[in-house]
Amino acid sequence: MALADIRQEVIHTLAQTHEAQREAHDLLDHGADGERVEAAGELDYLARQEALLKRRLGEVERRMTEKRGLFSWARQAWFDLMFHFESWIAHG
Repeated sequence: MALADIRQEVIHTLAQTHEAQREAHDLLDHGADGERVEAAGELDYLARQEALLKRRLGEVERRMTEKRGLFSWARQAWFDLMFHFESWIAHG
């Protein structure tokens, strides 16, 4: 999978996380007591997920801007091979 594709997936997942945070904030502000407790836990989880996704996006963008040499090509080819290998195992 190319870095540009990975970047798009991370951005998409980050947008979904932000939407889930908005929904959880709405429940926290206007929900019943049980919903508020659940929303508070969800917000904690989503904050950790957002931080992880932002770090991953920064890493992908850093790799996209670095000079492309033989080593970076080999690293990308190895990553692609391992990704497809794991996919083949997971999907039979």
